[in-house]
Amino acid sequence: MDESVKVSEESAVTIPLKNLISILTATAVAVIGYYQISNRISFLENQVAINLIEIEENENWIDNFEPPPEVKDSVERVRELESRIIILETLFQREHGK
Repeated sequence: MDESVKVSEESAVTIPLKNLISILTATAVAVIGYYQISNRISFLENQVAINLIEIEENENWIDNFEPPPEVKDSVERVRELESRIIILETLFQREHGK
């Protein structure tokens, strides 16, 4: 029993049209799905790269932040005023015996 399959230019394959359409439809859906997933992954990778750059810029800004001279001057003046108030309160308490 030699049941070998012989393939030649004249060989024919028959498949029902319904099955052929189903195979073509499934292939088209798979290709479109793959393209959409691949596109979405590329988009998300790009967004991650952009976010990492922005995060690094923010970290650098935070690490290198120095308040403007006007703010430093205001803080020093407020501290000076606080110390003068403490001195005045102490003098007031001494004079009024409290």
